[in-house]
Parts: sequence; C-alpha cells; structure tokens
Amino acid sequence: MKRITQTIGLSLIFLLLVNGFSFSQDSQGKEIIYVGTFSERGSLGIYVYELFRDNMRFDLLQTIATKASPSYIDLSPDAKFLFSSNRGGLPDKAEWGSITSYAINPLSGKLSIVHEQYSYGDSPCYVGVHPSGKYIIICHYRGGNFVVLPVDENGKIGLPTANIMLDGKGTIMPQQSQAHPHSAVVSADGKFLYVSDLGQDKIFIYNFNMADGTVTAADMPFIRTMPGSGPRHFVIHPKGELAFSSEELSSSISSYMVNKVNGELKLIQRLPALPAAFFGENSGADIHTAAGGKFVYMSNRGYNGLAMYKVAGNGKMQNIGFMPTIGQRPRGFMPDPKGEFMLVGNQDSDEINIFTIQKDGTVRDTNAYLPVPSPVCFKFVELR
Repeated sequence: MKRITQTIGLSLIFLLLVNGFSFSQDSQGKEIIYVGTFSERGSLGIYVYELFRDNMRFDLLQTIATKASPSYIDLSPDAKFLFSSNRGGLPDKAEWGSITSYAINPLSGKLSIVHEQYSYGDSPCYVGVHPSGKYIIICHYRGGNFVVLPVDENGKIGLPTANIMLDGKGTIMPQQSQAHPHSAVVSADGKFLYVSDLGQDKIFIYNFNMADGTVTAADMPFIRTMPGSGPRHFVIHPKGELAFSSEELSSSISSYMVNKVNGELKLIQRLPALPAAFFGENSGADIHTAAGGKFVYMSNRGYNGLAMYKVAGNGKMQNIGFMPTIGQRPRGFMPDPKGEFMLVGNQDSDEINIFTIQKDGTVRDTNAYLPVPSPVCFKFVELR
C-alpha cells in the first residue's frame, strides 16, 4: 500500500488506511500538536497542527519563525505557555543558546512570542517545565551545565536561580570526553530533579527548592550507570514509583525503582534496545511510556526503529518487539495521550511517520506521514 498525501491550501490531510481500525470520535476539545525542529533543509521553526481525530487529519495552523534550531519544546502545566530551547543565541552572547516563551491562544492553539532569554550555556538540547509552572530547566550538551530559570505568570523568563556545571568524563571517546547533560526531569510532586549526564554515565539527583528555584544534592547525589552506556533521556512512570532511562551509547534501556521520599534510584533491570540480529552502528534517543505506564518505548537511530516493552508492576520489562520507523534517524517521538497513535520524527528523512498503537502495546505502520523538515520534539495540548 503506498502512502497517500493530499495537500489543500495550508491543510495537510492524512488518512489512515488500516483495515478494521477506526479512531475514537469522543474528543470534546480542540487538539493541537506542536513540533520542534532543527534548522536544516528549509525548516521554518516550530510547526503547529490541529488534529481532527475522527479521520486523523492534521491541519497546519501555523509555522512560527524562531531562533535557530528550536529543537526541544515543553509546555506549562496549565497549557498557557510553550517554551523552546534554541541553538541560536541572542545579541552579546552568541556563544550561548536562547530560550523563548510563547503564549498559547486558548481558542486556536496558535503561538505568539512573549519573551526571549539567554539559555546561559552552549548548545541547549533540552528544556523541561517544573510542575509548578514557575521554573524551567535547560540542559546544555556542549556547555556541560544545566540552568534553572524562573517564569512569571505572564510567561516572562527571569535570571538563573541555579546554574550547575557538571565536570567529568567517561570511558568512550570522544563522546564522553566531558560532561553532557541531556535531560532534566522533575518528579510529579516537584521535589526532586533528575539530570542524565551522557558524558559521565551518571544520573544526578537533586532536591528542588520550590520557593526559590535552587537545587542541592539529594541524599543519593547520583547513580552510576554501566560504563560507556551514556544515559540520555529519562521518564518517570505516571505512578511515580518507577523510572526508565534510554542509554545512547550502549543502545540499552534501564528501569529504576524511585524512592518518593528521598528521590533515591535503584536499578531494577537493564535490557538491550536493539534486535539481536542488528550489528550496525546505532545511538539510542528518546523514551516514553504509554497506556498509563503499561508500556515503554525507546527510539534508535541507525537501526531506525522503536524498541517496545511491556512493564510489570515491579518495573521488570518484557520486550514485545521492534518496529522500523520507516524514515531515517528517529530522534523524538510521541505516544498519543489517548492511546491511539504514535508520531515518530525521522530527523534525516524530513518526515513525521504515523503509527497506530495496538492493544498489546505494539505499533503498526499506517503508511501516512507529515512532511516536516528535521522534526525533533512533539507536545500535545487539548483546548477546552
């Protein structure tokens, strides 16, 4: 079956042609999907789509120009603001990246710029929003530091409340010749911050002071991962008692027990994230849970596919297969919060491929895709 693409004005319409499958039609709100990109091969910035779930139509609402490479984006808990980490800098500090806040129109979902601020480091690769909505955390891959910035009720970004430089190296050269913080994830209660350092094979654990945005080392200041593993992204199970880490250099996935009292992590299991028959070069990338934490997925660049796992209550993972992502270099992906589809951003082939999520947690190709230059990161909002 060939992919079918129809373009009508500014609307991109993609029908899923899966025998015997239909999407739910009970959505009451306007569903919006935001896509962050690298500034490559004609990318215009952040792409905004409205999703019509009944026939899986994606209408392009807006393309908003940004500083170079708004590669990672995140949303405030109340869906009033979107924040982008940009490789492009601001005047006087070109060696730093930048952070932009956008107001989300509550009726249309379109973005309008509110404020631009220095990221206070070189090559920002991640931005996350604290559950309180009062702070954002930025990781700098080349700079080796992560920064906490306050955000006021109008979306204006303030000066750093914390700027932590990580120092050290790992065993794989040149990838681990220095610290490379790659994600910063806050626990649902806002008390603990987990920073994955690909360069040092460590996941750092911090106490987060919600009153002033400062951070201090937790009772367990870090957990060491396997030498040469390169922990990249980190996701906490919806119930808060488990967490999962994608390991870029070893192409592995690990599950952890989370102590909700002191933030401590304890390794449960570590599994390969590649098929046994694959022997090419690969680097692990994104990681997400779905179906309330019943499943966890990890993307692989090189193999160009998703590793899929079923998760038991004790955090043990069972591999349920591998799915090629059709395109090249799947960097970021997003399971539909309602459990029906999966969007996979294939960075090098300039497309977002669309898969359906089956009841057993596996995904199935639909032959549908969105042509977007160098897609990296996705966020979903339902406006009511």
